[in-house]
Amino acid sequence: MQRTPTYRRPTRRPSTVQATRVSSRPMLKGSPEAYSRRSRTSSYASKRSQRVLRKKILVGAGISIAAVLAGALVFLGIWVSGIQDALHRNSEGKLLDLEGINAVTADRVRPSDPFYVLLAGTDDAAESGISRSDTIILARIDPHQKKAVLVSIPRDTRVQIPGYGYQKINAAYAFGAIEEKNGHSGPEFLIDAVSKLTGIKVHDFVQVDFSGFRQVVDALGGVEVDVPVDIVGDRDAGDVDVYAGQQRLDGEHALVFVRSRDFALSDYQRQANQRTFLQATAKQVLSSDPMAVVNSINALSRIIATSFNVDDIVDIANQMRSIQESDIFTYSIPCTSNKIEGSDYEIPDMAGIKDLMSAIDRGETPDPEQLGLTRQGATPDSYRGHAGLAQGSGQSSDSIPATVAGKYLVDVRNGFGIAGSARAVSDMLSIAGYQQGEIGNTSSSVYTETLVIYRGEEDCEAANDIRARLGYGRVIPSQGRYTFAGNVLVVVGGDFRA
Repeated sequence: MQRTPTYRRPTRRPSTVQATRVSSRPMLKGSPEAYSRRSRTSSYASKRSQRVLRKKILVGAGISIAAVLAGALVFLGIWVSGIQDALHRNSEGKLLDLEGINAVTADRVRPSDPFYVLLAGTDDAAESGISRSDTIILARIDPHQKKAVLVSIPRDTRVQIPGYGYQKINAAYAFGAIEEKNGHSGPEFLIDAVSKLTGIKVHDFVQVDFSGFRQVVDALGGVEVDVPVDIVGDRDAGDVDVYAGQQRLDGEHALVFVRSRDFALSDYQRQANQRTFLQATAKQVLSSDPMAVVNSINALSRIIATSFNVDDIVDIANQMRSIQESDIFTYSIPCTSNKIEGSDYEIPDMAGIKDLMSAIDRGETPDPEQLGLTRQGATPDSYRGHAGLAQGSGQSSDSIPATVAGKYLVDVRNGFGIAGSARAVSDMLSIAGYQQGEIGNTSSSVYTETLVIYRGEEDCEAANDIRARLGYGRVIPSQGRYTFAGNVLVVVGGDFRA
């Protein structure tokens, strides 16, 4: 049986284009199921789930961070509130009478305007349970000019206190405390008395409690102070001695420095020491970084009670940052000492006070000598330094010759604000043959006694000769406490005689 032939299409090789197309297709790997529509839907869902999870994690982290920040802000608020509360309370935990203070103080117009702060230092309450303000300083702060002026008011200044007649001004605080039952307070009476005495409207009040002073100075890491005179053996002030020179005082030594008044000039030297300490503390705190300033405010809140708020203090501190010690000026109001009915008083020179405060209020820093604000006097024997220091004889018969004196370079600084005193001493020593060195001023005009400071033992002979030629002052070794270029430094004090 014959078969019907079957037609077969001839096989053709793909063209080049076709071959290219075939070869360009991706090679499928794995199961075809992996490339199915169902598989792509599943992968999309998985990726979407991962994105949702990441979003939840980020949201959760954000909430956690927000919670931490909120907690930190709450803690900061509580911390600031705690400082605020401490600033408005005295050492006994009693709130200041802010309403009474506001009744006798003025409001500041603008934050950058100059303003006045009354600083009152109180010690432990007497047997009556009422403290007196033994330290009274009126400070003018000029944030725009970065300048401060401190004016001391002697605690024995005789003033009239309403309802109590003529009294010592430090009693105003006590009488105000007695009048609490009538709606008054110690700060209110003291601010009123100072305003009437000086003719200045006070803006804010700061009370410093010296009972916690030592601990706070230690918390600040001590304070760098240029101590003008030795304080030796004054056990009413404390159990340690403080020697002259640039040094960092810890709390115990700082307390003796600001409390001692066993001087020839008595309370005037004490006031000068307190102003010196305030200068040094302000310079140290305001030259710190912002966090250190805040920590200092925290430490100081333990011993101060004030009408300021925390934000006020921080704002002022920021404006006054980097203030130079040379821009902090100090004065004491002009008074004359007198005894009335058996009590020692400082009788205020009202015309002199008006001249001084008017100049300060204009932003000026008048020469103390021109206003008659300097007081001269000798330092008592108990403050003539520790044993072994060379002392001048006061005689000039054995003066070293000019040819020998010419080997020594002598720097002279005005240490008490007596106009022309440093130049006069330098010129006199130049005539005697000494090389004329630097002539300038100390950072604070608080040196009641002239100091003749020699660098090394080889300079001691010249120092003794200079002391003998002057006829006053005290010879001490530098021991690295003083900075000067010459062989000898003369710091002319309040005992200067032309």
